[in-house]
Amino acid sequence: MRRILCMVTFTLVGVVLTLVTNEARQDRHAIRQLEIADNLYMLTSDPADTGMRTGGNTVVFVTSDGVSLVDTKIKGYGQDILAEVRKITDKPITTIINTHTHWDHSGSNAEFPDTVHFVAHENTYAHMSQATCDDGRGFEGGSITNCETFQGDNKKYLPKTVFSVRTSLFSGPDQIDLYYFGRGHTDGDTWVVFKAARVMHTGDMFARKGLPYLDVENTNGSAIEFGATLKKAVAGIQDVDILIPGHNDDPLTWNDLVDYSGFYDDLLSKAQAGAAAGQSVEDVVGSYTVPDQYSEFVSAPDRVTATVQHVFDGH
Repeated sequence: MRRILCMVTFTLVGVVLTLVTNEARQDRHAIRQLEIADNLYMLTSDPADTGMRTGGNTVVFVTSDGVSLVDTKIKGYGQDILAEVRKITDKPITTIINTHTHWDHSGSNAEFPDTVHFVAHENTYAHMSQATCDDGRGFEGGSITNCETFQGDNKKYLPKTVFSVRTSLFSGPDQIDLYYFGRGHTDGDTWVVFKAARVMHTGDMFARKGLPYLDVENTNGSAIEFGATLKKAVAGIQDVDILIPGHNDDPLTWNDLVDYSGFYDDLLSKAQAGAAAGQSVEDVVGSYTVPDQYSEFVSAPDRVTATVQHVFDGH
């Protein structure tokens, strides 16, 4: 009788766990896979979905020795990413590059084998390795900086390779070049160039065709330096044709980045001019319009206000 009761209990627990898992997965979004170049793929979201969806865009790059990823989306998507990789190749994932620390770009880092080699900018490493990151944002009670993911035994998932200005991984057709041009979305934004493919992952320095979210509060981002960083990237990176943005559903082009720099610089200049002339934030926001040559870029009112406020505050 006791054995029967135990079996019934285990069965009920299994059913409950299955229902909970299925319910959780119903709230999840499917990954959309796009082939960008030979051995290079973009894992993005369904344009019909809304909200944060799967998180930031992930890159899958198949090299001679294994698979390199850029960014790991929101927590819980590790197995989904692995399933997409298995549609492409049986090679192991050997390297993961994080463009920055935010929860929607590094959320699933700890869901991969601990043999994976993680790479990031030194400032991103500093945010990931903080003892506390109670910034009150993010998901499921977590934080936007995601440092809680890398505590305790999970310290093994912290980046083993960090860089300050520029570094390269691998060689020949497998070469990946990493660049840092200064503060912007955060203070550790990495630009990832797949040299042979002439493709670049921009992270959230170019998330989509719209004004950026500037994480001034938690990761030392900067509205003022964002413009200069874009200009440095445009001037300092050569031989790139295709861009994989931080969140845009489809790839963009190099010319889109050039125009994005001009679009952002226009608002930055107007905010700085308004501050110098003694105008208020409200005055600048109220008079702002997107120039005709940048009409395809979105200037959501809350982003305009936040950007101008950051400039007025000297951030």
